Amino acid sequence: MTGYGEALGLIDGREWRCVVQSVNSRNLDARFRLPFKLHALEIPFRKVVQKQISRGKVDVVFTYSHTHEESESVNSAELFNPSWVAGFCRAGESLLDALSWQSSDSLRATILQCAFSQKDAYAENQVEIESVADFLNQLLLTALDKHFTSRQQEGDQLAQDILSRLSQLDEYIADISIKAASMPDLFRERINLRIDSILADRQFELDQSRLSQEVAHLIDKADISEEIVRFNAHILQFTSEINNLSVSRKGKKLEFIVQEMLREINTIGSKANLLEITRSVVEVKNELEKIREQVQNIV
Repeated sequence: MTGYGEALGLIDGREWRCVVQSVNSRNLDARFRLPFKLHALEIPFRKVVQKQISRGKVDVVFTYSHTHEESESVNSAELFNPSWVAGFCRAGESLLDALSWQSSDSLRATILQCAFSQKDAYAENQVEIESVADFLNQLLLTALDKHFTSRQQEGDQLAQDILSRLSQLDEYIADISIKAASMPDLFRERINLRIDSILADRQFELDQSRLSQEVAHLIDKADISEEIVRFNAHILQFTSEINNLSVSRKGKKLEFIVQEMLREINTIGSKANLLEITRSVVEVKNELEKIREQVQNIV
């Protein structure tokens, strides 16, 4: 299930932004992007995320920007590590000499650009972890709350879609039940017509009691009343799970119920040798596949 939450906060002249976003996954895969100096916060922040999110690929991103007031008070030279940048550039010049390449302003600009793409080019003391840890933890909790609200809104939409499909399934099964009631008479008529055609040129009679027993046996093998009852029970159970807001981690249970409904409808399709019922079985399986895709998005 997808979700998005964002929180903003101001501390020490910096405006921080925390974004929590997720897409569906069977397991929890949390990935963090933090400023280099704050990597030590990933472990405690990961525990915070695990308490609130059980499934999904989750990205947690912390960024900050300097406010106007701080930008005016900070010397730009303090934001960089000039000694490291100078060493990097000298090493680049030495490499050019070793390759016998002629140095130029363009190559020197490229080397400098490469230097500033490294985290070591920036001052280590930009952010002190002790001063922002609690603040960022609260920012993360706020973003997680908004993320939960986002997922809950999508969950409500999923529930409405699934309930409408369950209602459609109920109609299909009711139609199958009506058609199944006529199956014994249709089977009996088919068998009698087939036997009459076989015996048309024969001069003997069949034992009618024995024939009735065989017909009854075939009809009993094609009876789908038990499967219909179980399927309807699964629909009621599925609906109850969807509407029960107090139950958590219901996704796997709903997947199991869908699997059982597929099992029952497959049995109905194999036992009911009737074209009208087969068509309805195909429609039911199509709806169940759509429900199963939706259920995989439910935690």
